[in-house]
Amino acid sequence: MNKRLIVLLAIAISISTLTVVGIQIKWIRATADAAEEAFSRNVQATLQQVVDIIVRQEIAQLFSDSIPVHFFQSRFSSYPPSHADRPVTERVTDAQIDSLLRKELRRKNIVAPYEFAITDEWGAIVLATAGFSNARPEHTYNAALFPSDPYHAPHYFLNIYLPPHRDYIMYSIRWMLVASGVLILVICATFAVTLMTVFRQKRLSKIRNDFVNNITHELKTPIATISLASEILQDHRSPRWQDRVPRLSQVIHDESERLMYLVEKVLQTAIYSRGKLKLKVEEVDIHDIIRKVLADFSLQFETLHITTESRFLATNPHVMADALHLAHVLTNMIDNAIQYRKTTEPLHIVVQTRNTAHSVEVAVSDNGIGVDERQAKQVFNPFYRYVHKQSPPVKGFGLGLYYVKNIIETHHGKLFVSGAVGKGSTFGFELPVRKRKRGCEAPQPERQSSIEV
Repeated sequence: MNKRLIVLLAIAISISTLTVVGIQIKWIRATADAAEEAFSRNVQATLQQVVDIIVRQEIAQLFSDSIPVHFFQSRFSSYPPSHADRPVTERVTDAQIDSLLRKELRRKNIVAPYEFAITDEWGAIVLATAGFSNARPEHTYNAALFPSDPYHAPHYFLNIYLPPHRDYIMYSIRWMLVASGVLILVICATFAVTLMTVFRQKRLSKIRNDFVNNITHELKTPIATISLASEILQDHRSPRWQDRVPRLSQVIHDESERLMYLVEKVLQTAIYSRGKLKLKVEEVDIHDIIRKVLADFSLQFETLHITTESRFLATNPHVMADALHLAHVLTNMIDNAIQYRKTTEPLHIVVQTRNTAHSVEVAVSDNGIGVDERQAKQVFNPFYRYVHKQSPPVKGFGLGLYYVKNIIETHHGKLFVSGAVGKGSTFGFELPVRKRKRGCEAPQPERQSSIEV
């Protein structure tokens, strides 16, 4: 998949995702508007219900006061003139209105603070609660208080003010909001994962191609050398043929070993990827392993003028591990330091151990070209090879630190890396220590040693 197609795919998915999200937001807004209208209708219906109850209660009171029945042809009949002319504060109380409003609002599932007032036909307040003075017209509802009063009698209105009721609206559409939010998150997450997968596959495809090219080049060199040496050995007519046999045999042997090493590294990575890696776990002294690995590198250190320093600060260096794979881990770390050394100054490598609460920590530090934070997140990825202008040409498959990561994680350990560009780097790992039996005396830490070969 080429880069242009990936970009077009990303644009298409982005537009589709934004469109779906926009439609969802518009749908939520329309639902909220509908809930707002339903809220207004419920409040208005509540007001009308309260007014009707007040009228019925007043009629019942008139009956109890022996008012003649012929005055009440229906529930909306006119009251006796003398009764309709009475002050409204004598016909209804604020406690009565408050009780009825609270009850009827609850029946409509409206649980919100409110203020109310009674006003006359000119808008003057006759009776009001303390907070009604802050009422805003857009949040105020009213209804005629005594609609059956005679025409000549004063007319009053019951007003109720509910402050902005966003919480009630949100509560009424809460399930839709939750469902819409989850859907939007799923869509965005799917979009992000899709793009990440596409770009990751593109990057892996490039890495895989680089790996194939690299391994082809790495394998062709020893194969060509072996082929040339074998041709010379087969040519008995060449002068001093017998004198060349030992040297050519050594060349073939060395190049065969190199081929075996390259193939083995690829096979180890493949075995681990299939989950078939088997470890021979036993109690080992990590200090002994470090000494052996440093000894194996002694000739290379001498040739490249590399100095080393070992600091064995761990009082308990015993771990349960596979000694061979642990040695390979240290070998890869030291080899990595050698490959990424500076060309302008001699390389100095420090291998240090120390004990933490329940583990032993091994760190390999150098004064090489260093590593920054962005690189530190990638150096343990398979096939990743960092090329820096200050380092000599680096050969390999980019599998060394990936192998290190796999082995340490298989041993239930932790990896760490730090450094700065131009100032060197530190690669290390932690492994759980082997617990000592009671009564065993802890060995004393070894003195620091500086070795130059």
